[in-house]
Amino acid sequence: MSNVEGSNLAARPLAGLRVLVTRAAGRADALVARLQALGAEPLLHPTIAYLPPEDPAPLAEAMARLEAGVYEWLLLTSVTAVEVVARALGERAPLLAHRVSLKIGAVGPATAAACRELLGAEAAAVPERFLGEELVAALGDPAGRRVLLPNADIARPALEQRLRAAGALVDRVVAYRTVPAPGGDELAAQLRAGALDVLLFTSGSTTRYLALQVGAEGLAAARRCLIACIGPATADVCRELGLEPAVVARAYTEEGLVEALVAHVTAGASGT
Repeated sequence: MSNVEGSNLAARPLAGLRVLVTRAAGRADALVARLQALGAEPLLHPTIAYLPPEDPAPLAEAMARLEAGVYEWLLLTSVTAVEVVARALGERAPLLAHRVSLKIGAVGPATAAACRELLGAEAAAVPERFLGEELVAALGDPAGRRVLLPNADIARPALEQRLRAAGALVDRVVAYRTVPAPGGDELAAQLRAGALDVLLFTSGSTTRYLALQVGAEGLAAARRCLIACIGPATADVCRELGLEPAVVARAYTEEGLVEALVAHVTAGASGT
């Protein structure tokens, strides 16, 4: 390899790779830009979308209790949850930042950043591993604390169960629903034609909904692609569907996912 080729590989290690991004519409801009900067050819095809709860009353009641100062902790496990709370509170959202009696827990740096931007509040607890259930340890001793947990309809129960086991008084409400995004025929055709090299999955839901979109033949074709997952929980869902991950990020963030993909591709290019 010449010095010029080596420098190009270092600057654009994903050059020519056709990468499927399955994040919801409006959520993938930063990831797409990061992939393009590294030389990849990203295809944005959302497999997941978000809708309001079928019954909005429990969420509205929880927001009223939040404003009334009932809760000591507000736990937010996704950027979408932050957006829902901010939208529900409207102009009153920044008041949360000045309420000494309320602390906010965020599942990871992206959610914490959304808290700063949309709620004007700093997260008091962010776990070292960016998993919802890890928030329990980050809270310290939650026994007897009133906790509001607004999350997705399909959210795993582990966080709520661990909080209750630790003695917390938890109100878990559905803040939003996750549903399959429309479309899929064109993506299935691209998979069958071998037009994609890498499939990126940022949650178990994006994986499951891709399987629904593309059907059995599309899913079988997807197994020929390199599968990259944001973390072990997503990787487990991939394996359930017969998609064996070649890349599982150690840091459960978009940055960590891209870094892990680059490391894998670079190692393959160098023969290590």
